[in-house]
Amino acid sequence: MPRLTEATAAKRRAHILDAAARCLFEQGLLATSVDDVCAAAGISKGAFYSHFPSKEVLIHAVADRLGGELGPLQGGSIAALADSLFERQIAPALPAANARFGIEMTAASAGDAGLRERMTANLERLRHAVEAEVRALVAAGTARADADPEAIGWLVQAQLMGVLCRNSVWPAQDEAALRRAMHLLLDSLLAPV
Repeated sequence: MPRLTEATAAKRRAHILDAAARCLFEQGLLATSVDDVCAAAGISKGAFYSHFPSKEVLIHAVADRLGGELGPLQGGSIAALADSLFERQIAPALPAANARFGIEMTAASAGDAGLRERMTANLERLRHAVEAEVRALVAAGTARADADPEAIGWLVQAQLMGVLCRNSVWPAQDEAALRRAMHLLLDSLLAPV
């Protein structure tokens, strides 16, 4: 059997990751098997294992991909930062399956050091991005001079985790209210007095 070119292997790996993400979101982390992913991707187990030596490695790859898909925050104003946080962090977690998957990944990271590193890195990236945006707003004079970027980064991170937890057990969400909540949080912490 001929070996795959690097481009073809990367394309196949991406296809498997797409199928795995669909399965994980639809069925959940624990219920999804390698057989499920193979069926969804239309590949054999041998093809799966040539790209991912285990389900654990696959889950790590899905976590890496999802972390990269959230994208950078957009600032420039308090309102723009609030909208960016809502669109890039909260809105993707609103579908119940997405929230459940996020909570399952968080819980699984307690016993999986590799997954914990990835989850922590994603949360730290978010917190540091919020801190940088807050510093930029303060420097531009559009936020309170005494704003504490580090504390605000932690509060935003906690808000997002809270929404994720809430939505995993109570999926009915009022998107407009959640957007207003993010605006209220940032306005109360950053708006000049």
